[in-house]
Amino acid sequence: MATLTPIPVTLPKDKVPTKENVRDIIGTFLTKEWPYVDPETLTMSYNASFANAHCPVERPKPATGTHTETLKVFIKFHHDTLVDFEILKHLTPSKQEEALLSYEYGQSGLGAKVYGFFKTQDGTLGRIDEFLDARNMEPEDVENTVIRADVAKGLAMFHALKTSLEKKAVESYYEAVINGLKKYHKMGKLKALGKEGGVSVDNLVDYDFGTRLRKVVDKLESIRAKAGWCIHDVQFMNVLVKNDPKEGESRVTLIDFEFVMQNYRAIDIGGHFMQKMFKWFDEESRIARCRKYTEEEKRHFCEEYARQWNKMTGDSDTGDQVFLESDYGYMLAITFDIQGMLCFMSEEDDKDSLNLLALNKLFDEFVDQYAKLGLEDP
Repeated sequence: MATLTPIPVTLPKDKVPTKENVRDIIGTFLTKEWPYVDPETLTMSYNASFANAHCPVERPKPATGTHTETLKVFIKFHHDTLVDFEILKHLTPSKQEEALLSYEYGQSGLGAKVYGFFKTQDGTLGRIDEFLDARNMEPEDVENTVIRADVAKGLAMFHALKTSLEKKAVESYYEAVINGLKKYHKMGKLKALGKEGGVSVDNLVDYDFGTRLRKVVDKLESIRAKAGWCIHDVQFMNVLVKNDPKEGESRVTLIDFEFVMQNYRAIDIGGHFMQKMFKWFDEESRIARCRKYTEEEKRHFCEEYARQWNKMTGDSDTGDQVFLESDYGYMLAITFDIQGMLCFMSEEDDKDSLNLLALNKLFDEFVDQYAKLGLEDP
């Protein structure tokens, strides 16, 4: 169910729902048992991030008889943010389109079921999903061949997903991102924020990402790289590893589809390899303390991906072809992150030294990869 449903609930001014709010929201969609639950018996937590808040909610088992509705759900509250990455707004799905995509993904058996999409009387949008018994993926997880293969297959299935989203030209994304990167090129404010945070980002700010990104895109065009529905934000927090998967079931599921649009599949594959080096919500360091993806692991991933992609599409792609695309996709993914971080930095005056160090790490990775692939400097 992904139709927007107005509900007679008003959240407190701080937007943190009460137990009664939560019971009434869930009871709008799960109507047999949830409306009659005593709110005080609920167990819930509320965790706010930059753009959304997550709220797992559990009710106790009935004292007598069996229950017909799930005991635990996951509520996602969408927040209005000052920084909304305007340059991509015309390409990314609306909250309702994101809910519909999540519903379609859940109906396919690949992700969590969507129970409802709602709007409170104070204007807050949110979604109620099936609660998955899972944890966020850690960098070390992909050193396990089985989990790595499941991530590869999961991305291939998502990229080839049949969805009701409107397809927009891949080139539209690169026009937007290159224009965004040009906006921040040589920006004095960013250099000053870096200095205030104790980490110089002068070299990064002076680097012409836009012109180089165009060369990467031209190269992908020349090798006829394939496109699909890409997630873009493929940080490891957006992959869940199931605690107790059923026999034959994938051990992973993908979440958070706010930036889903058509793009070269390479941006997610290369992005997955790159994201192993980062833990974006770690309080001590955004840079993960682990080794990089090895070439052997990347090639294994690409073989598994190609096999699943071919099964979904009828194509006959090889692991080598996917691996080649991913080498260029690595840089596409880095520029997606850099563009977003510079936008946040500029709009919010962010000078967190952990973010600045991570920015410089992304910069170093881009420069190294660009040189490794022998691309010409402007």
